[in-house]
Amino acid sequence: MEPKTLTFESTPQLRREEKKEFAVVIGKYLRKIRETKNISQEQLSVKAGYYHTYVNKIEQGKYSPSLHTIWRLSHCLSLSLEEFFRGF
Repeated sequence: MEPKTLTFESTPQLRREEKKEFAVVIGKYLRKIRETKNISQEQLSVKAGYYHTYVNKIEQGKYSPSLHTIWRLSHCLSLSLEEFFRGF
């Protein structure tokens, strides 16, 4: 039995749209967690070592954070990366 071949049609436009959508979803999720833990953007920014404006742009979905940034922010919210993505 031959393995299935997965095909995924992709265009630069589609990838840009997916990235924007991901940024919005991850930003909303980050904000939800931060607010649940009663931590301000300023507090999270200082703890993570980022500018307040950077965290703000992530939460607004204007920046798509790297995996390292997500790891760092989740750690500052007392979550492992696994715990962060489990609720995603």
